Amino acid sequence: MKTRDPDYDADADYEYECLKCGETVSASSHPGECDDCGSAMRNRRMPCE
Repeated sequence: MKTRDPDYDADADYEYECLKCGETVSASSHPGECDDCGSAMRNRRMPCE
């Protein structure tokens, strides 16, 4: 089984999701912490493994 990395475009907006409350935002760079609860955000295109 082959694995592949997700495509990356530095100028594109990506969706990020809060690991605690589930809030989502679109941004061109990592937003850091969630504005609602202060927890870490993750890029939704990356696997949760």
